[in-house]
Amino acid sequence: MFNTDLSNQIYTGLSDGYNQSYWLWNMAIAKKILKGQKGEIRLSVFDLLDQNQSISRNVTETYFEDVTTKVLKQYFMLTFTYNLKNFGKAPARQNFNQGQGDFFRRN
Repeated sequence: MFNTDLSNQIYTGLSDGYNQSYWLWNMAIAKKILKGQKGEIRLSVFDLLDQNQSISRNVTETYFEDVTTKVLKQYFMLTFTYNLKNFGKAPARQNFNQGQGDFFRRN
């Protein structure tokens, strides 16, 4: 299995040096493993192009301020997932008469 997403962030109308644009590209590849395809191993890359950034503008009555903030940069993640579906079947229940008129039947 292969997943990817790509987005473009554009900063305009800011001070010189702050008007810019960058691409944020995330990608993952996964493979089902184990009996019955119950396990999955996945390698994910976030910010593949290593361009993520955060720019904001603060405006007050007396000044404009453009700020660059540190953000989470590129990282890789290896994930293992195990599907517990049908992990063991519950034993069949028996229904008993609990008193007058309190008989429950399960089909």
